[in-house]
Amino acid sequence: MKTSARTVVLISMAGAIAAGCSSTGKLAREQASFSKDKVDARGLFVENCAKCHGEDGHAKTFRGKLTHAQDFTSAKWKSSVKPEDLVHTIQNGQEKMPAFQGKLSQAEIEALADYVQTFPAGQ
Repeated sequence: MKTSARTVVLISMAGAIAAGCSSTGKLAREQASFSKDKVDARGLFVENCAKCHGEDGHAKTFRGKLTHAQDFTSAKWKSSVKPEDLVHTIQNGQEKMPAFQGKLSQAEIEALADYVQTFPAGQ
C-alpha cells in the first residue's frame, strides 16, 4: 500500500513538473510574430525556463534540482556549447526538458538561445 501511494505521488509530481515546463505563457503568444531582435528574450526565459533553470541561470530551483536542469553559468558547459546546439535543444527538448518547437516561434527560440549565453560563467 505504501509503495503504490508513493508511486502515485511521484507520478503526479513528474506530471506537474512536465506540465509546468511545457506550457507556453502569454508573452510567448504575444511575441509569436516578432522578429528575433524584437523578442523579449529575458521575459520569455522567465516565463518558460526559469522554473527549472532559475532566473539567474544556476538551476538551483526545486524543479531544477529534481530534473537535473543545466546550470547556464557552468564554465565547462559554456565552453562546450554551440549556439546551434542550444537552438536544437530548445526546439526538440532533451532528457527531461520539453520541446518548445510549435510552442515558440523560431525567432523566440533563437532569441532564447542567445539570451542563455549571456549568463556569466562561474558566478
